[in-house]
Amino acid sequence: MEIFTIAHARIFDGREVVPATHLRVENGLVAAIGDASIARPGDVLVDGSGGTVLPGLIDAHVHLLPGCTRLAPLFGVTTLIDQFSKPDVIEKERAAGPVRADFRTSGVGATAPGGHPTIAYAPIPYLTGPDAASPFVEARLAEGATHVKMIYDDGSGAMLDIPSLDPATIDALVTAAHRHGLPVVAHVSTAAGAVHVTRHGVDVLAHVPFDRMRDAEVREVARSGVAVIATLDIVDGFPGPDGLLPLLADPGLADRLTPRWRRVLRAQSRRWMPPFVPDGAAARENVLALLESGVRILAGTDAPNPGLVHGASLHRELAHLVHAGLRPAEALAAATSLPAEVFGLADRGCLRPGARADLVLVDGDPTTVIEQSRSVRHTWIGGRPVVPGRYPGSPAERNGIAWLRASTDAITAAIRERWPQIPAPEQVVREDGEIVGRLVPTAGGWQAETVFGAPLGDPQSKDDARRLLLTIGLSVLAEPWWIRTPDGGPWREASLVEVRSDRIRLRWTDHTVASYDPRDLDFTTRPPAVIQDHRAYAALPPESSAAPAG
Repeated sequence: MEIFTIAHARIFDGREVVPATHLRVENGLVAAIGDASIARPGDVLVDGSGGTVLPGLIDAHVHLLPGCTRLAPLFGVTTLIDQFSKPDVIEKERAAGPVRADFRTSGVGATAPGGHPTIAYAPIPYLTGPDAASPFVEARLAEGATHVKMIYDDGSGAMLDIPSLDPATIDALVTAAHRHGLPVVAHVSTAAGAVHVTRHGVDVLAHVPFDRMRDAEVREVARSGVAVIATLDIVDGFPGPDGLLPLLADPGLADRLTPRWRRVLRAQSRRWMPPFVPDGAAARENVLALLESGVRILAGTDAPNPGLVHGASLHRELAHLVHAGLRPAEALAAATSLPAEVFGLADRGCLRPGARADLVLVDGDPTTVIEQSRSVRHTWIGGRPVVPGRYPGSPAERNGIAWLRASTDAITAAIRERWPQIPAPEQVVREDGEIVGRLVPTAGGWQAETVFGAPLGDPQSKDDARRLLLTIGLSVLAEPWWIRTPDGGPWREASLVEVRSDRIRLRWTDHTVASYDPRDLDFTTRPPAVIQDHRAYAALPPESSAAPAG
């Protein structure tokens, strides 16, 4: 294993900047921290000038999807704490392979029959009463769980009425988990829910409450000793005034995403949204009040919910924490030393001799400007370097996006069955029965789309979008198109040879013919000279628009 020394860098040890400039790694562990004298003959020297070395970042709240342990390290995230995933996905991420993030998992979370998040994960084992608690915990242990996830959510925070666990069952679950030495992480969404579960002895709240906590509620939660995973970046699932999801509109992060993941976010930006969206103000106020009361605040994203991407979104979460009132060093601790402490990861989250060499070298000083955490120069996991170029276009990337797409389709179908009044895409057919495209409800109106999913024009009224399709929905297929392929290369002109909803054949200007899944392409009928970057056009195919929440 490579022996190296990072030289001439600022060192943040997980709590504070230490008086040192060099860090040496040997056998996958931090061997020494100090000045230039710690380097040894033969060490590979890594120039850290102008940068800061951080412990590998820890996202305390994710849900796994295929390849996420390869994606997260591109952004310096070296450990993921999974808060609800099914065994098939967990086992795939445990498989040997290239350097990837480590993870801990709860496995399937404990919820009442039909409770949250059944709509995303069914079929799953349910907790039917106190007698089922111990067998449930033992089954999760057998699957390799390192903590237990519990869902307490009756839907009141979203004006819904859904089944939730009763107090006796919560008590039994907490007792069974603690008997095996497993911490209990509780999903809650309201201040009342937070107080309720802390009275039953849970160890971690999986979200800060979304409604404003009263002072008495803050004090009671603080006295319980729980830690709170903030997940403030949930608001990043809602488009901003520019119609784009915040991650896509953040050039410091969007430019580091692969072309396929940018397509996912662009499509999620266009999905239908309710008329009122949260601004996160109450959650931010709660974070600061809890912090000032002595509660340990952890950084977590809840990826891959809409607008959230493993790795990238943790840097948005850090910025949200600072916006809420944390100092940059406190926000960094929330993504390094504190989650390691809460989840029993004694070998990481800090920089000291003997610690696992999960390291991130970033440009600048995120301890003073938190946005500089995203300027990742190098990442190491157990002393092994992460090679960013191995993920884009890999099976790990394609499988992850395909899984997200399938999950989205299943969730969308379940939502529409339960709430048929929510607008749904509609096919548009000519009088002769020819399909000319479809209308898709979006945050900004109804989007006219070709039969292969490329938007035509901007979102508008439903009638205007229908007229547009009937006018040009088929004729536009004969026009020249500008297309960018999955590798994110230059825009190229092509004509359409064959069109299906799931496959198109293109003829490039050099007369070569190739077939693609249209969801892997960027399309526009405008010349590329008017396309400046990923924030400047909307003519793109649909992708995944939802994901499990928990």
